[in-house]
Amino acid sequence: MKDNFKTLMKRGKWLGNTLFTVILIALIVAIYIATNIWLTNQNIADIDLTKEKLYSLSQESKDKIASVNKETKIILYGMENYSKVEDMANLYSKQNDKIYYEILSDASTRPDLVTEYGLGSSVTSLIIIETENRKKVVSTSDLYTYDYTTYEEIDTTEQALTNAILDVNLDKNPKIYFVTNHILYSNGYYSSTVYLENEASTVESVDLIVNGGVPSDCDVLVITTLKEDFTEFETEQILNYINNGGNLMILADPNFGLIKLDNFNKILATYGASLSDGTVYETDANYKISGYSDVILPDISYESDITKYIATGGAVTFMGAGIINFVSDEELTNLGVEVQNLSTATQTSFLRTDYKEFSTERVEGDQDAAGKPIASLITKTITGENGETKKSKLILIANSIFASDVTITLYGENSSSSAQLTGISFYNNRDLVINSISYLANRTDNLTIRKDTGTVYTFTATEQEQNIIKAIIIALPIVIIVIGIIMWQIRRRKK
Repeated sequence: MKDNFKTLMKRGKWLGNTLFTVILIALIVAIYIATNIWLTNQNIADIDLTKEKLYSLSQESKDKIASVNKETKIILYGMENYSKVEDMANLYSKQNDKIYYEILSDASTRPDLVTEYGLGSSVTSLIIIETENRKKVVSTSDLYTYDYTTYEEIDTTEQALTNAILDVNLDKNPKIYFVTNHILYSNGYYSSTVYLENEASTVESVDLIVNGGVPSDCDVLVITTLKEDFTEFETEQILNYINNGGNLMILADPNFGLIKLDNFNKILATYGASLSDGTVYETDANYKISGYSDVILPDISYESDITKYIATGGAVTFMGAGIINFVSDEELTNLGVEVQNLSTATQTSFLRTDYKEFSTERVEGDQDAAGKPIASLITKTITGENGETKKSKLILIANSIFASDVTITLYGENSSSSAQLTGISFYNNRDLVINSISYLANRTDNLTIRKDTGTVYTFTATEQEQNIIKAIIIALPIVIIVIGIIMWQIRRRKK
């Protein structure tokens, strides 16, 4: 009887310890669940451990949205399968309290959006950015693009959202016109156009003859390499635009074909500038790409707002670039012109005008190019008859391929391997184009170096990998529990 009582007591002690253990486990689970619920309600941003900070707002976006002072709502409709979008919307709201987001589950609560965008019928998912008087939509197709040289998907979520927010907060979107008359690469600037539109600019083409001149709403007129000269009429219209304080960006490769460009040169002469017929070559391997002496990494100015971010965070690549020549300082003063160089040839470069010479080394006849400008910001002050002054700004770059979709093929040392890249995809070429036009359009909020959003990879587990994952998730905890029970039994028997 006494032994039975002792046995019951031991069992009672065991039951007591077990009950205590169960209560402790339940308490830990309850604390875990409560903590998760609390953290979820706090809406704390995820910790981004990726090297490129793909899940954080870039400093570029933070700087841009700092100026947002209108109530700006990000409406997410049907975006359940795009969790990153909600995460990004949350980051914007935390960065600027004027920005907030809403998940729209029932489209019928916003009949205006149903009518305007077809929510709930033809449109099943959409992002709508709205202020009191403006709206901008971002579709799921805007959240990614493709690198057509590698056929990889590129995530552009942050870029699309940031620029949509800026778009609805701008009083006026800059209007950029690309001249289509007489252009060598007529369809060669599609990527530049897309990048500019992504930065909340409106981009259109213009035929100066058909239009009868430069459009009155033009903020920046872009002229690229010509295959033939402008007509007298077109030249007169461009000069009128300049004299009225219009801003231009001119991208022009050296005149390899020695085409007669008297009217084009007349336009440059109003700024005291002209372009060389020769090409810049580089002798230092550190400043050329894959050994190609005419595919160069020039010096970039730290002094200009346009290029200082590029100079500190990257480089640009010019292909077959020329140099810019200016008249004397006295003549520039008489023309009312001031020059700030954005990019210059390195101290180890030279200029070649003899295109029959194929040596990559400097030979007799080649000219020194060290420190000569390749890209310049030129400001011209125009004084009217009544004494009022206007300023016309020109960003002149003695290269256009760097901003184009022209494909550059680079071969390895043994010529058995090669890579194909478009001109604008090298280094920070895109940023030089966007920053230049943004400066001319008075978009100082937009002068930056842009984050590389990286390639989006989709993970699909094989059957073996799935079995391993299941083993880790299910089998491993069971094994730990079984080992725990066995150890408990061993210790109990030793007592």
